[in-house]
Amino acid sequence: MFATPFSVCARGASRQINATARRLYQVLAIETSCDDTSVAWLDHNPRSQRCHVLQNAKVTLDSVAQGGIVPTQAHEHHQGQLASLVKQVTTTVRDSYGSGRPDLICVTRGPGMMGSLSVGLNVAKGLSVAWDVPFIGVNHMLGHLLVPRLNDKDVQWPFVSLLVSGGHCILVRSTSVFDHTILEESIDIAAGDALDKCGREIGLRGIMIGKELDRYTQDVLDPWKEDSVVDDIKLPNPLTGTKKHKLGFSFAAFITSVKEFIKLHPIETLTAEQHKLLAARIEDAILEHIVTKIGHVVEGSPELFKECRSLVCSGGVSANSKLRLKLEKRFSSIFSKFHYPPLDLCTDNAVMIGWAGIEMYDECNHHIASDLDVLPLRKWSLEDIVAVSNFRTSK
Repeated sequence: MFATPFSVCARGASRQINATARRLYQVLAIETSCDDTSVAWLDHNPRSQRCHVLQNAKVTLDSVAQGGIVPTQAHEHHQGQLASLVKQVTTTVRDSYGSGRPDLICVTRGPGMMGSLSVGLNVAKGLSVAWDVPFIGVNHMLGHLLVPRLNDKDVQWPFVSLLVSGGHCILVRSTSVFDHTILEESIDIAAGDALDKCGREIGLRGIMIGKELDRYTQDVLDPWKEDSVVDDIKLPNPLTGTKKHKLGFSFAAFITSVKEFIKLHPIETLTAEQHKLLAARIEDAILEHIVTKIGHVVEGSPELFKECRSLVCSGGVSANSKLRLKLEKRFSSIFSKFHYPPLDLCTDNAVMIGWAGIEMYDECNHHIASDLDVLPLRKWSLEDIVAVSNFRTSK
């Protein structure tokens, strides 16, 4: 349970779930933090801790023509898609499994884009009132951190997580659902953002350019083999040049390096082999920076890792097979187990939001809920889950 006291609220008390009285409960989850509109339905057994995903639907904004996500378009995308997805998921669950309504609603409250978050949060509030069920506003990064535990019970406290996506790059030590310490984070942009922007600079196109970059470079065996042209790119490894390394990741300089190289060697002047080699070298340098900087934390504070047997890597960039290999090669002497979400749960999804809500709900014996006046949060640190959530309890 919490070390922090909670105030008492009667709202939703009649619908609180008694774990000793019921074996299963149903969860509707909504995720709209960025450009993915996602709705899921989970069937959870609190006694066995087994959770089945009955539905997982997602529609992603097509931002190829814009060359990136435009917040107003993402907001409109959620407004146009979310209601239909909720209807699709709830209808399918009702027809296939006989579940009329959920026992709990979980929704992303932050961090993320305010317009996008507000759509999901408002729909969740409306459904909470209509169905008279509690809802929980979930931290998006907590969803990424906890989702490997959905079907992998070997992820035991305490453990360390690398949360690496288009919006974040964070190293976290966790001792419970509510207790997290950030060991390292980016001082500028995120790793996924750097991969996307560097890929775009060299002419790659797609909704998820970082994923396209990974696929494009799969057959490059040696990114650093000599080439008279590609050798001109000067890729950095930021925050590593002094004995007292600053703790933190930094990715902005990679974009600068790519732009400077293109001034000397326009993309259209490269051969196909040189272009692919350039892409592989950029990707490898960014991933190597991540591993190097984690190494600085491990070397500087080894005591933080003594009881942590597991390293979790989650978020969109965790799907990158090269990053996984680098982590396991570098830190196999520190961690005995490495855990990753299934590939379809690496990027933003409602399943992770539902599971994070379930973990919090079970931890508090089903006596917590968010109030109807909670607002979306553009920023929300994992270290402030309890303080910012302002959960209400009923006992």
